[in-house]
Amino acid sequence: MIRIFGVIFSLFASSFYVALMTYHYEVIPKELLGRLIYSRENVPFAPFLEVLFLEITVEFLREAGARLPSRIGQSLGIVGGVILGQAAVEASLTSNILIIIVSLSALTSFVTPIYKMSNAIRFLRFPIILLAAAWGSLGIAMGVCFLLVHLSRLRSLGYPYTVPFFPVRAKDLKDSLVRSSYSVTGSRPSYLKPSSKLRYKPKPERRSNDFDEE
Repeated sequence: MIRIFGVIFSLFASSFYVALMTYHYEVIPKELLGRLIYSRENVPFAPFLEVLFLEITVEFLREAGARLPSRIGQSLGIVGGVILGQAAVEASLTSNILIIIVSLSALTSFVTPIYKMSNAIRFLRFPIILLAAAWGSLGIAMGVCFLLVHLSRLRSLGYPYTVPFFPVRAKDLKDSLVRSSYSVTGSRPSYLKPSSKLRYKPKPERRSNDFDEE
């Protein structure tokens, strides 16, 4: 669940900031709205350009760190991010709240166990930000719909990528987002069409000790 939340946050955090600050600022609580206005008081750019500037800067730091030796690359990412973020706030190029959002968004993109999936999240973030800048929350909803349609058309090893959610396989939901205990899930996923529907359960091995006779 932590990984799922991290993927969602990384994909939509910056776009929600753009949508809220451009179109839907009335839904923000007054106390938080006052702090947001104060943090952006001297920023000359629109929220969309502000987010785009920070996202591209983070991507530059990632690409530079990936092509340097490991220790130097890690130091460059940390020190460069801190120095550039502080300098951007002092120069009134961006707000400190947005730096926190973009930093968390970049950090949560690494919670996925598959490296190629983290690259896909980084790529999808930009069109969703563009849609949020154009149509607000409606644009984000359109981006989610396009993403779901694309996922539903993908196939992995000959099977739909979104199974058991689409097409719905109620019996196989136990092996989806939250997996049940191994002792409870005694059957294999039916959409894989296994030769045996029962899972293999190895017998518990008897542990030997010093008192066992040979």
